[in-house]
Amino acid sequence: MKRIVAFFLTLLLLQPVMAQNELDALRYSQLNVVGTARYSAMGGAFGALGGDMTTLSVNPAGIGVFNLSTGSITLGILSASTDATYLGSTSADNKLNLNVSNAGFVARFKRKKAADKQWAWKSFHLGVSYNRTANFQRRTSVIGVNTQSSILDGWVNQLNSEGINYNDIPFDIVPGGVSAPGYMGWQTFLIDTAPGSVDQYLRNVLPYYGQTQQVTEVTKGSMGEVAVSFGGNFGNAFYIGGTIGIPRLNYELERRYTESDTQDTIANFSSFSRTDYLQASGTGFNIKFGMIYRPAKWIRLGAAIHSPSFFEVDEAYSSVIISNLDGAQYSQSTLDGTFDYSLQTPFRAMRSLAFVIGKVGVVSADYEYVNYSLARFRSRNYSFDAENTSVSNRLNWAGNIRVGTEWRIKSFSIRGGFALNADPYTSQLNFDDTRYSLGAGIRLKRFFVDLTYALHRTVGDYAVYDLGAPNLASTVTLDHNVLTTVGFRF
Repeated sequence: MKRIVAFFLTLLLLQPVMAQNELDALRYSQLNVVGTARYSAMGGAFGALGGDMTTLSVNPAGIGVFNLSTGSITLGILSASTDATYLGSTSADNKLNLNVSNAGFVARFKRKKAADKQWAWKSFHLGVSYNRTANFQRRTSVIGVNTQSSILDGWVNQLNSEGINYNDIPFDIVPGGVSAPGYMGWQTFLIDTAPGSVDQYLRNVLPYYGQTQQVTEVTKGSMGEVAVSFGGNFGNAFYIGGTIGIPRLNYELERRYTESDTQDTIANFSSFSRTDYLQASGTGFNIKFGMIYRPAKWIRLGAAIHSPSFFEVDEAYSSVIISNLDGAQYSQSTLDGTFDYSLQTPFRAMRSLAFVIGKVGVVSADYEYVNYSLARFRSRNYSFDAENTSVSNRLNWAGNIRVGTEWRIKSFSIRGGFALNADPYTSQLNFDDTRYSLGAGIRLKRFFVDLTYALHRTVGDYAVYDLGAPNLASTVTLDHNVLTTVGFRF
């Protein structure tokens, strides 16, 4: 009986499941700190302001601005929707998530002996906080009718270039290598050997194109950081602080690619699918330092630097291919695979400026520099030279901008903000990453509550599969985030 080979050619969003690439580096390096409702409402532009629990993970000097010991917690409701356009067809999907985006406590230790001295350390501060730094909650659906190619074309090309004899294809398939999907496909009768050959292949199905292609990708998880911070207030004009950060990542992916004959026009063929599963978890370490200077009551300057985060990551992964041909179903799975590696994310540097208009208003701005091409993978058991070269060549430095404002009427405040993350790629056909936010709050002597709505819009290209030139879908993702912060001051 003739067999079939199925090799899932390199995906831009998921290369063979174990293989790390620039997208993995970017996923864990590109932060979108949610923080408190107040922080989010002002677009995250708090580098020169401080006095907010989120600043422990952004500019640690902000801890010195607290004039009372403070504790707070922020709860969020996230609705993530994605619209995708592929081969003239548009599809939409969404996902809902409840989360804690921030929680923390700052203790202020006032120096009574410095009360009458202008140039002295007025207070010291110690704080612990948790900040949600990235969201991986997504559900993306892409669908279209392709009259020009099939993913099988790539599978055939791969096996022909490898020249493997069909008698040498194993049954117990170890995931992760470029040949693993082809071995699975050999068991599912999608590709046959060419007439008279034992190591050259051709499609056994789809004698012509016009099949429906569909991708459903569900991701779960987030990144968060526990920050332990210490800082001080010198003369109510100069504030410094440092943070030891312990970031944590959790990421889950289930991606199903399907080609099907929805019109029932192709003989002996119904559909085939490949499903990839990936789970990644890791813990890291970083340090941060920052300062805020107030040369006059109406202006504040801030600066901060973050070391790289050093992660130890554990991955588990597997794949399965299922074909439905001529009334019969065939299935082949890989063994369960695991892989451990180290990841170093790039350092970050920030400059900040804020204008204080009496006791009624604040306008602030942050500029953040981060060079994503400096991310690096390492492992004791594998050389990441090729992957790190790809990171260096395909990722770029970016200048991210955050702007925010707050206006007060007695104990009531209204806020607005905007943030723009620059394109992290050296070449990208379609990219946009912006945030808009609006919020309000009430601040009493010992209690405060804030409410914010934030919209995070990202536009990009999604690779359905790659045949030298990738088949791209255009995606627009909207994250609707509603945040509520409740806090007490002592």
